[in-house]
Amino acid sequence: MLVVFKCARGLAAVVAVTAAVMACGSGASSGSSEVDAMMSSSGDETGANDPQLQVPSESCAAAPMVEQGRFAGTLRDRGPDPGLGGVCGGGGPDVFLRVEVPVRADLRVEARGVGFTARVSLAPPGCQKAPMLVCGGSGVAELEDLSEGTVVTLAIGAEEALFAGLSGVAVKEGEPDPLGFTVDVGMRRVLAAGEVCMPAARGRCGAGTLCLPVSDTDADTDMDGDSSMWTCTPLVGNGCIDPEEVAVDLVDGVGSVSIDPDQPHSDVHRHSCTGAGMRERVLRLVMPADLGPQDSLELRVGGPDVGLVGLAVRAPGCLASDELACMAPRPYGARVVIAAPDQLRQAGVAPYLFVELPEPGVLGEPVLVLLRKVQRAPPVSAGN
Repeated sequence: MLVVFKCARGLAAVVAVTAAVMACGSGASSGSSEVDAMMSSSGDETGANDPQLQVPSESCAAAPMVEQGRFAGTLRDRGPDPGLGGVCGGGGPDVFLRVEVPVRADLRVEARGVGFTARVSLAPPGCQKAPMLVCGGSGVAELEDLSEGTVVTLAIGAEEALFAGLSGVAVKEGEPDPLGFTVDVGMRRVLAAGEVCMPAARGRCGAGTLCLPVSDTDADTDMDGDSSMWTCTPLVGNGCIDPEEVAVDLVDGVGSVSIDPDQPHSDVHRHSCTGAGMRERVLRLVMPADLGPQDSLELRVGGPDVGLVGLAVRAPGCLASDELACMAPRPYGARVVIAAPDQLRQAGVAPYLFVELPEPGVLGEPVLVLLRKVQRAPPVSAGN
């Protein structure tokens, strides 16, 4: 069976990890009632996912294929796979499953050792020593927005020193093996634009969309009590997939951009200074032509309630690794600086600006992002 690793359009943090994941397609899936039932299951069922039938293999190449469910095994008498060198490259013992994602979904695995803290990793198929997609030293690993048919290798293991100590512990009959473990493989559907998104158990809306009620003008039936009238609705500026393009106009070196804080937005991206929990509006700033090689561009939150809004900038792309500056909400207003905007303009790059917002109704006035041309600080000479 030829296994191909694929990924969906989604959060850039996932696609940044490996070149295999960066070749992304749309990955949208309409799903079915059978798929919905599978995706919403608790993972405790027997049958195809019976822990006694799907025991993780000590050989990566022989790892059984599984989907969602709970699985069990032991690390006793196991060693590191010679091709991988232990979970997360730590040299300890490891066992393996291959996880197939049947529909576009988020993937979460959680392993619990009886007498140890399990380590888990997710990697592209192939069983070769290579950078992992994600490694969880506390037994939890997640990947977001994987497309239908994605296959990843799940490795479960323990720290080498801890394993060595537990290996010498004799297990009495009827007592649990301290090197035993269970692992839960869970998935949450990622819904495409236009798909029904209520009740919430159906899944979450993909990047660039938000679960919103269909307006009366768009619906043929009454919305009252009808959850089918809530759909994943595309929003301009909700993510890097569909940012709002803004041409930066400076008059005497100063300009501004106004943001409506009550427009619906979600929290698609994670930044080094703000993390999760704030809605964001995503803009692409087309740099003005009058910025010279000695100029920087300062961006600052203005207007009332400046202490509730944060800012982040990424360029040339939208990956977390492309972050140029970030500041969480501050009492006197968040401030970030694009150090060399003229170089971005010459390269045809429009940086992403993320305006991090509180919940709707908190701010009574539009948010102003003030832009100001400032002179770039001279470089420090090597002799100083």
